[in-house]
Amino acid sequence: MNALCKTLVLAPFALFCACTNSSTAGSTTETENAIARGDGVVSIHLTDGARAAYRVLPNSFVADTAGTAVPDSEYTYIGETDTAGYIHIKDHLEGTFTIEIEKGDSAIAFQYTLSKETKEFAIRNARLAARGAVKGAVSVPQEAEHAWVHVPGVGRVVKTDTLGNFLIEGLPSGKLSIVSWNVQTQDTIAETTVEIPAKDTLDLGHILAPGETINKQSKSVYADSLISDWMRPLVVPAVVTLRLDSNNFDFASAKGDGSDVHLLDKDGNEVPMQIDLWDSTRQNASILVRIENEKDTSAKWTLEWGDPYAKQQQQADVWESVSDSVWYALNSVEIFNFDSKSIYNDLPAPLSKHNWYVQLHAVDTLTDSVTVTTLNTTTMLQSDTKGRSGSVMHLEYTADYPDYMVIGTRIASKTHDWGRMDSIVVWLRGDGDYEIILENLDTELNYKASYKGTAKSSWERLSLRPEDFSYTIRDYHGWDIIRDKITHFTVFAYNGTEIWLDNVRIYGVNPDDFK
Repeated sequence: MNALCKTLVLAPFALFCACTNSSTAGSTTETENAIARGDGVVSIHLTDGARAAYRVLPNSFVADTAGTAVPDSEYTYIGETDTAGYIHIKDHLEGTFTIEIEKGDSAIAFQYTLSKETKEFAIRNARLAARGAVKGAVSVPQEAEHAWVHVPGVGRVVKTDTLGNFLIEGLPSGKLSIVSWNVQTQDTIAETTVEIPAKDTLDLGHILAPGETINKQSKSVYADSLISDWMRPLVVPAVVTLRLDSNNFDFASAKGDGSDVHLLDKDGNEVPMQIDLWDSTRQNASILVRIENEKDTSAKWTLEWGDPYAKQQQQADVWESVSDSVWYALNSVEIFNFDSKSIYNDLPAPLSKHNWYVQLHAVDTLTDSVTVTTLNTTTMLQSDTKGRSGSVMHLEYTADYPDYMVIGTRIASKTHDWGRMDSIVVWLRGDGDYEIILENLDTELNYKASYKGTAKSSWERLSLRPEDFSYTIRDYHGWDIIRDKITHFTVFAYNGTEIWLDNVRIYGVNPDDFK
């Protein structure tokens, strides 16, 4: 809105329409000094509003920002309906106006334009309704602390907060314009037309500036494609994972935190979801989606993004009422339990099992060389003497740092981003020092993230979160660097004589994160 400023409209021109004795015309009043006339006609029949009051205000009028009531002198016409509910205004001026009709706590408004080409505005049956409200947001200019939001024709203007949020209450029902302008330049920064609801608050979201467009994007998502064979038969309610990467999603077109992403069903309703991971730098995301019942497994959803003003979809508690057994199956992967007494690790199908190994690494500090001796692994599986059931791994060793023993296995054939990992649980006892390590052995640079501890004589349940892998020395790079390069799980042991190991499980991931 360029140069939108307060206009003292029509005073001392015609403020009231002449009375009429027509049986279908409403009673009106006219100021004695009214001298301006038009040749337009406004006719409205209010079916439930006999003797309801009405006021006509030019849409060019902007109310006082101090919040004072609009004086009667600013209205072009004021009057009331007749006993049959009719309003009839003759000799109406040209221009764009709003007529607001009210009785008690109920009101309705109509905006209309009269010109040489359009000389009549008529509504046959109008009904009063309880007043409503609108709320929303506009883009406050960088140089301004707030903006003004104006409802043309009803004499209402409010100030936004510093973020551009506003609320306008007590509006008449009907179609009205909403306009916001820059405090300093008076330029329009937002404009829209809305239907004011009766006795309710309409959330407009973010209102765009004139000419502003949004490049909203979407893609279809089929629920069945997110249900892997290892998950079947699916027990509902359940949770599936929508994985996004550079091959199936343009991260540059979405917000950096994914807050503009919405998942909708065929009727446009939000599908319960939770963004578990969003990393636009690595171009990787995981969205957990709740499957409520069997029919949801064949649903076609729409993923929408690209609206910078979109309110973030409410993050659902997708695991609510999901059984512990289903949660466990969908939300964890076991690496070791040793009960099979096999030389292979215990990764679940359909993942490929790899052998586990034990090695003595003898380090020559003078030449910085390492001599590796591989030991027979099967002899190290035995029953525990301190309360663990089934088989456990028991390694007796002699290795003082920098020499160390290694227990390890490959857990991924190729690297994946483990950014959504919650924790790794390891049962361990013994003496001496140990390190729990996630590493990459497929590149020349041996990336590592390590947790360092001292073993206790009784079993200890270690629950290690990503931030716990913070031990740094030489080529130990830490979690943030290694998380998308992991190929192996490794335990180092040194400065002691024995170490016992059992039940290694990763939480926050499932087999599809290892494929």
